[in-house]
Amino acid sequence: MKHSKSKLTGAFLLAGATLAQADNPLEEIIVTAEHRDYSISQTATSVSVVTANQLASQSAVHLEDVMRQIPNMNAASGASRNRYFQIRGIGERSQYQEPINPSVGLLVDGIDFSGLGLSASTLDIEQIEVLRGPQGTLHGANAIAGLISIQSAEPSHESAHRLEVGLGNYSAQRWQITSTGPVQPNLNYRLALAGNTSNGWIKNANLGRSDTNNIDERQARLRLQWQADNYQTDLGLMSVDADNGFDAFSLDNTRTTLSDEPGSDRQKTRGFWLRHQHEFSQYQLSAQMSRSHSDTQYSYDEDWSYIGIAPGWEYSSFDQYQREYRGHETDIKLTRTEANGAWLLGVYGRDNEEALGRTYTYLPAPFASRYDTQYHAVYGQIDRDLSDTLQAQLGLRYENREARYTDSEILNNRSNDDFLGGKFALLWQANDNHRTYLSVSKGYRAGGVNTNVLASIPTAETPEQTELLQGQQVFDTETLWNAEIGLRSIWPDMGLSWFNTLFWMERDDQQVKGSLVLPRQDGSTNFIDYVNNAASGSNTGLESELVWRASESLTLTAALGLLWAEFDSYINADGQNLSGRDQAQAPRYQYALGLEYQINSQWTLGANLQGRDGYYFSDRHETKARAIHLLDARVRYQGEQWYAQAWAKNLGNATVTVRGFGSFGNDPRKFYVTEPYYQFGAPRTFGMTLGYQL
Repeated sequence: MKHSKSKLTGAFLLAGATLAQADNPLEEIIVTAEHRDYSISQTATSVSVVTANQLASQSAVHLEDVMRQIPNMNAASGASRNRYFQIRGIGERSQYQEPINPSVGLLVDGIDFSGLGLSASTLDIEQIEVLRGPQGTLHGANAIAGLISIQSAEPSHESAHRLEVGLGNYSAQRWQITSTGPVQPNLNYRLALAGNTSNGWIKNANLGRSDTNNIDERQARLRLQWQADNYQTDLGLMSVDADNGFDAFSLDNTRTTLSDEPGSDRQKTRGFWLRHQHEFSQYQLSAQMSRSHSDTQYSYDEDWSYIGIAPGWEYSSFDQYQREYRGHETDIKLTRTEANGAWLLGVYGRDNEEALGRTYTYLPAPFASRYDTQYHAVYGQIDRDLSDTLQAQLGLRYENREARYTDSEILNNRSNDDFLGGKFALLWQANDNHRTYLSVSKGYRAGGVNTNVLASIPTAETPEQTELLQGQQVFDTETLWNAEIGLRSIWPDMGLSWFNTLFWMERDDQQVKGSLVLPRQDGSTNFIDYVNNAASGSNTGLESELVWRASESLTLTAALGLLWAEFDSYINADGQNLSGRDQAQAPRYQYALGLEYQINSQWTLGANLQGRDGYYFSDRHETKARAIHLLDARVRYQGEQWYAQAWAKNLGNATVTVRGFGSFGNDPRKFYVTEPYYQFGAPRTFGMTLGYQL
């Protein structure tokens, strides 16, 4: 099967580079996330690829471990891991009571896990592809900013088995078992199991514990693959079990907390997918069906303290959100390959069911809601050679979305929306080494109801609070136009490749996440998230990735993201004029430098320097993340069957902030004066990995 071979071609390559042992250091990676497979140098999309070798060399267990090397990609935490992603400054930062329509799509083997970031495990992953810009043709309403596609490794017709264990500071332990091989001549399997635990780097001084922000995760994948001369059928099963703690915010802005009711960040996911690909004559038929079921629990100690910390001023509150997600997807497409190009037609359907149960100290009874969405789409794409050096690409997608929301506050809301997205691109091959493209694309994100606001109207304590809440009940659909010009250059004689993209994005009716801060009579604060629409915003910038194989033993890499993301016109709910201000989660620069040096056939040294600018955490306040510059290093020994790797991350022990608030006070010892609060990322970590393969 052509599709299978193209994926295997890129399975053991770095993103634009290879390890020193590779025979062809500039062999192209195949991008598989689009409707058709393309060589990375021939795509009309700004895309970054992280492959199995990179994940292994950087001791990654989750997407967040390699995210900073991807230009113009960022994330927000507020949980045990970075689970909300932003691309080019666009994306969610959190989810509480309200349902969300994601801006960044997250696919794992084609299953939509958008908004479920704990699913982004790197266990036995072949490659991670990050497509920047609206994917209105490819994925529709949930990818206005871009798409993250994670592909697991394929089964092999040759038997191979691997056992890996690792230890690190903060009581970190990990293990992984992988096995692949034939079941019978045309049937192969692949099984992967893993576990990952850590106490985390938070200490709870009130409880005398160091594991209230712990990591406790287990993953499993099973793939079966049937192959024949003209067809291939794949069956995949996946499981994610995360029982992580969440106790991250300190009244003193340190890694020492005072809470008496630490929270949790749990997810239990089961996924199943079946894909069939059939080739006949000039046609290729591809059909995938998937089912997924996820149970999550997210909770936290809202007061971040304990009874007795400030008698007469203190309050005690705990908030817990339990969600059940069910997803059903079907995607069928027919492709015809011709002498001067190709075309495809497809149909897509998805049913999502989301049920929420919230238990909160200040609610008179538990809150329950249900949010069901149905998507039906038809799409098509034409690739046509206009000359020997010029190609055109046109893609369109029509999508109908039906949504129904009901809750225990007797709110019943229905919506039915039609969307049209697409992309037009011209690709010009100047010569064998240089290609450029120009593209224009449109994406969209559905509007909705601010359910948290609606549920809070009965709790308003003043007429002013009631009026403020009533003004933020609904928000409209956002549309985004994106223009890009890209240059892909390869100099084989120099062992050098350099990919660059300039982009301009214009956002209309821009959806903006804000928060209302309503003081209660008891001195505490009601903190209500909501979404409203800014008149417009613009996001412009550059993505650049370079790989240089300086010698047979030395490979150098560099990546740069520049971003100017501003509100063109926006007055928030408090009447503040934010026109001209930077949007939240949009650092103006990001960079990554990498070095891989092979001392001899067994020993390899590696290092990475990554950094980014500071940025606003929210459009609601002025609190900003600190600029960071992080150095990672590793040394690897590779024998015939045994291998070992020692690694260290954030060698300089830099302070990393991954979430922040700045519009309220929560410390009764200071009489709730407004001040900034931060969640801190990992300090210096280090460890050792030992593996055996046969």
